[in-house]
Amino acid sequence: MGWPSLLVLVRHAESEGNLRTAEERATFDRATHNYALTERGREQARLTGEFIRNTYADFDAYYVSYYRRSHETMKIMYPDAKIYEDPRLAEAQRGIWHMMTNEQVKMRFPEEIERKEREGLYHYRPFGGENWPDVELRIHSFLGTLNRDQHQKRVFMVVHGHWLLLFQRLIHHFSIDESVKRYKDGIAENASVTVYHTMGRPNAPLLHMIEHLVPWEGKI
Repeated sequence: MGWPSLLVLVRHAESEGNLRTAEERATFDRATHNYALTERGREQARLTGEFIRNTYADFDAYYVSYYRRSHETMKIMYPDAKIYEDPRLAEAQRGIWHMMTNEQVKMRFPEEIERKEREGLYHYRPFGGENWPDVELRIHSFLGTLNRDQHQKRVFMVVHGHWLLLFQRLIHHFSIDESVKRYKDGIAENASVTVYHTMGRPNAPLLHMIEHLVPWEGKI
């Protein structure tokens, strides 16, 4: 058991949700897991996919979450790949904030606003949703699967922005404060590429090679 020899992670391309504010998404008539890619997103996926295929060719395993935007991104990049769909790769669930505006929450759950501010980004768990440690538990579990099933294999994943932020917190042992700062500074761009490898050493830890490279930048 051990790490993949190469791990390439791409945040999904631009989706309908990325064009909307949190308030607009709360009133959008589509569930967050069912957001489709925009036309711009499809072009992002095409250009990033071209870069990845030219740079890394094919992989031994391909992983996505069950979200539509994740699947659509993967299908553009590697249309013939055998895909492993894993629910542990899903984006963080925001519970009531997926379905209710700030004003609606204030009216129905007035104490929730204060609780959110008091507990902070890392600890706050919305009704029906997850906090950051909840997502990290899913990531910990998935890392165990990578160790067990993909030792010294080449792995490609389409992931979500918040998920990737917390994945990197665990891999790099970032503090909570550092991760909150990284979140506030802005998560990875859509269809950006992050790469880890083991330098060909079977029992070596994952080493960081590329972070958030945007192959489509300046081309759209």
